[in-house]
Amino acid sequence: MGKQDKEERHDTIIYDSTVGQRLSGMRKPGTTYIVFQGNHVPITRRLTIGRDHKNSITVEDSLSSREHAVIQKIRDDFYIQDLHSTNGTFVNGKRIPAGSYVRLSAADTILIGRTELSVFHFK
Repeated sequence: MGKQDKEERHDTIIYDSTVGQRLSGMRKPGTTYIVFQGNHVPITRRLTIGRDHKNSITVEDSLSSREHAVIQKIRDDFYIQDLHSTNGTFVNGKRIPAGSYVRLSAADTILIGRTELSVFHFK
């Protein structure tokens, strides 16, 4: 197995791999996405966000913690939880309590460090 093959195995299917690029470009009706820096990442179950490349969404922002926040689908709703990050997580300009789940709505804006992420629901 070559170096490139090993690197591809560790790519996040969400947006780093070839398959992830194709999947993120497909918009199914009724799907909720996190949109940031030109990427559309569908929320299917659970997304982790932070500087570490092991996260579902890697944020290249020095004000972001390695493991900053998690977004997950619980029943038919979507929630964000700050993972006790150093600089906090903001939804629509308000800092959310660390460790608590906060319900997200379509068109909410999430701020992690200086990186803005948006929630969109495509009908």
